[in-house]
Amino acid sequence: MQSPNVETLSLSEVEQVAGLSREVLRKWEIRYAFPLPVRGERGERRYRVADVPKLTLIKQLIAQGLRPRNLVASELIELQTLLSVVPVTPVSFADQATVQALHASLRPGAGPQAVQRYLADLIGEGGLAHFIHHHLPVFNQAVGDAWAAGYLGIHAEHHYTETVRTLVLGVLADLRTGAAKARPAARVLLTTPPGELHGLGVLALQAALALEGADCISLGTQTPVADVVRAVQDWDVRIVTISASSALQPAAASNYVLALRRVLPAHCHLWVGGQGAKALSGDAISGIEVLESVGQAVAQWKAIASA
Repeated sequence: MQSPNVETLSLSEVEQVAGLSREVLRKWEIRYAFPLPVRGERGERRYRVADVPKLTLIKQLIAQGLRPRNLVASELIELQTLLSVVPVTPVSFADQATVQALHASLRPGAGPQAVQRYLADLIGEGGLAHFIHHHLPVFNQAVGDAWAAGYLGIHAEHHYTETVRTLVLGVLADLRTGAAKARPAARVLLTTPPGELHGLGVLALQAALALEGADCISLGTQTPVADVVRAVQDWDVRIVTISASSALQPAAASNYVLALRRVLPAHCHLWVGGQGAKALSGDAISGIEVLESVGQAVAQWKAIASA
């Protein structure tokens, strides 16, 4: 029950005033414990009016490229100051056009096949390597920001993710069928820690390495340490690559990396990439390769494979 001294708004009223969807509000409540609703007389969610200015500022900062995880703990005055000093990241005209077309393909009314047609055309025009290195990082950021700001529903984000996965894996399957190559010894295993559901970072790296001739084994997402170690032993893996997004708790990511480093064979390299890699503890990143980009990973793999 709400306190009689607390002024509140309904969920639909907060959606209208702050410009954030109910999906986003409930996701933030679970993930970041903000905003925390009180309960009305019938048990419905009621949101404090005092939280609305902060929600509005967070939405504006997200539009400038910041992540909600780094904002919800800040005070209102800190967010106001941040809004005045955060530079707007420049986006090329070509990127703006492709992102707008992507958003249009995901909007209600476009039809479930619209995004598949659009992405398939991009891959067909420029090739998979260009799509992976240029379009995919921009698209992933744009879709994530649009969801966080309430412009896209979670169903649209999931549909985008699965469409990308299907298209990329389809192209890779055709490449494997069309040419039998001698595989270098530097076999790569790719996965994410338990609790990390975002797999497009792993997919992008898998595709980029496979296009260079690497023998890649993807375990999908959320693989326990023991299973990674067994895969390394069974399949003679030389490189283990872990992807962590900003949605994964830094402590969970750090503990996972530390546990892997303790038990992996000495000859096995450990790489960590994704936005979550930036939040790893100093102990976790000691002695491992923190990837800044897919291009860096490809260059590192080539050096190891040639050696």
